[in-house]
Amino acid sequence: MVRRFLFGSLAALVLVSATPILAQSTDPTGKPFDASAAWASFTKLLHEEYGYFDRPGIDGDAILSAFEQRAKAARSDKEFIDVLQLVSHNFADPHFIVGPFDLDDWAIIPTSSDLFGVYDGAAFRIEDVRAGGDAMAKGVPPDVTVLRIDGRTPRAAIEEITGRPFTALTAPQIGFAFNVALAGHRRQPRTLEILEGRQRRTFALAATSDQANRVADGPLLDVQREGALGIIRVNNSLGEQALIGQFAQALASLNDTTTLLIDLRNTPSGGNTSVARGIMGHFVDHDRPYQMHVIPYETRVLGPTRKFVEFVAPYGVRYPGKVYVAGGRWTGSMGEGLMIGFDAIGATTVGSDLAHLLGALSNETIEGSAAKVDLGTEQLFTVTGLPREAYHPEILIRRAERDKAHDPVLTAIAR
Repeated sequence: MVRRFLFGSLAALVLVSATPILAQSTDPTGKPFDASAAWASFTKLLHEEYGYFDRPGIDGDAILSAFEQRAKAARSDKEFIDVLQLVSHNFADPHFIVGPFDLDDWAIIPTSSDLFGVYDGAAFRIEDVRAGGDAMAKGVPPDVTVLRIDGRTPRAAIEEITGRPFTALTAPQIGFAFNVALAGHRRQPRTLEILEGRQRRTFALAATSDQANRVADGPLLDVQREGALGIIRVNNSLGEQALIGQFAQALASLNDTTTLLIDLRNTPSGGNTSVARGIMGHFVDHDRPYQMHVIPYETRVLGPTRKFVEFVAPYGVRYPGKVYVAGGRWTGSMGEGLMIGFDAIGATTVGSDLAHLLGALSNETIEGSAAKVDLGTEQLFTVTGLPREAYHPEILIRRAERDKAHDPVLTAIAR
C-alpha cells in the first residue's frame, strides 16, 4: 500500500505521491526545455504566491539572485531542477519541495528523517531522536556532537545541500541544511560519527525512507489504555479520509475513560482539513474557529487582502473527558494545524517545538520545464493571530519522543 498526501492543510484536491517521479526533459505540456522561460516562471511564482518569501534570516530576492545565472545556464532540465532544489534548500522551508526526484536527491524532511539536529554557533548537536527510527534502534543518543555524516563534516554537507559557502548562510539556512544532511540521500543508508563525552562512536544507519515506508504500510492509528487514560496515536495518516471513521471507532472504544491523549508526534507528512475537522468535531458542541488563513497572492497581485477564519463543526459523538494533544519535532503541517486547532477549542497541548512547516501547500508546475513545485501559498495563523510556525504547546518540554523505557509526554501530563 502506498499512501498519498497533500502536504498541507488545504482540502485534498491534488495528491502528492510518496513515490518519486524521475526527471524528464520536457514540461508537462510537451514543450521543449527552456531555461530562461522556466526561471522566469519559477521566480514569478515565488514573488506572487509564496507566502514565506521573506522572513527573519531569509532574503528571497538575495537567494534568487545567487542562483539566477546558474539556473539560466542549465544545459538540461535535470540540471535546472537540481538548481531549483538548491534554491528551495536556501529558503529553509520543509514545505518548499522541488521535483521530480531522482536517486541522487536528498531526502525530504521531516517525513524521511529520524534525527533532529541544531547548530549552536560552535558545534553541531543531536537534539532529538525519532521514535521508531533506525537511529533510536541503534542507540544514537541526544546531546552529542556530530563530527561526520557519510564521511564528511557537517559544514561540507551543508555547503553541498545549499550550493553556497557556509559563511554566506544564515542560522535558519544552516539549521535546515544540517537536518537534511542528517536525513541523507533518498533511499540510501547513512554513516554517522559522533562525539559522546570524549568517546568517538560511529553508527551505520538505514535509509530514512525505510521508516517512512514502514509507517505507510502500517495501521492508520493505534489505540492504548493506561488505566483511566485512553491514547489514540495517529500514524502519519492525516491525509487518509478513512482515518475519520477509524478515529470515531477508536474514540467510541475509549468513551468510558476520563482522560484522552491524542498523539500527533508521528505526523510529519501533513494531510488535509477534512480529516482534521473530522477529528476535532468530536470535541465541540457548536461551531468553533480553529485557524486563520491569509492569501498573499490576493494582496500582491489583486490588491485587497483576503483573510478568513476556518471553523470546525460538531461531528459524531462528543468525547466528555479531559483532552490532551501531543506533538513534537515530527508533527508537521496538518499535525501542527490540529495542535493550534485543539488549543483553540480548549484542549491542552503538550510537547516540544513542532516541525515548523510553513503554510498551506499548493502544487505548481513550471512553464518550460518538467519541474514541479510544492510551496506554501497560504499563510496560516492561530485564531489569535500568531503565525502557526511560532506556536508552542501549552505544556512545553525540551524533547517529546518516547522510547521503550520512558514517554516524556505521559510524564508531563501526570504532573
